[in-house]
Amino acid sequence: MKFLFLASLFFLIACSKNEQSYFPFEQIRSWSYSIKIKKIPELENSVTYKKTTISLGRKKIKINNKSISSYPFLRENGTTFYYQTSDEGIFRKGIKFLESPNILLEKKKRTVLMYPLEVGKKWTVESKTFLILKRYPYYDYRATTNFQLKYKVISTNEIVQTPMGKFKNCLKILGTGKTSFIGNSEIGTIDIEVSSEEWYAKNVGLLKTVRTEKTNSDLFGNTKMVQLLENYQKN
Repeated sequence: MKFLFLASLFFLIACSKNEQSYFPFEQIRSWSYSIKIKKIPELENSVTYKKTTISLGRKKIKINNKSISSYPFLRENGTTFYYQTSDEGIFRKGIKFLESPNILLEKKKRTVLMYPLEVGKKWTVESKTFLILKRYPYYDYRATTNFQLKYKVISTNEIVQTPMGKFKNCLKILGTGKTSFIGNSEIGTIDIEVSSEEWYAKNVGLLKTVRTEKTNSDLFGNTKMVQLLENYQKN
């Protein structure tokens, strides 16, 4: 009986470590991504830029006078995201902006990946639209609204091509959601459909994201964002 218990415990720990490898944060690492955002159809010039993220390893932070373990990820603009892991999955705990002395805690657990990572696994994340944009001659009007993004594990054996080469046996998750935005008298109500496809590789992390925000308005149209890993380093 004792042997069976120890064997089961070892199996659970091994599975947990295996699933954590899709979002590695124990060691200091860096990821560089290219970002391209375009309108569909392409009536305007697309927007392209770079994004860099550095994991800082395990750190102790104080929240409500309690010291807890967390894994901070530093962005190129000075923003730091704090993550935690448990038997249930990986969660974002809070965010700290460069000019702020304090960590802003998430009102609810913001799930990154939910265990077990098997086809059909589902979870829900609070999200907001951030791509929908209409460029007027003198200003930009952005339709931003909160909604729920429903994620589901689609596959665990995807093949993803990146500038760093081809990755096999990748995890693919798909998030979908619907919301609406009430503009001014000229704009009216806009219905928005959002989809977010994400691919992860073991021992590397996020490889690619394709997010699309579709509207029923010719005024705003549809917007697509593609994020692709260009460089990855272990420090």
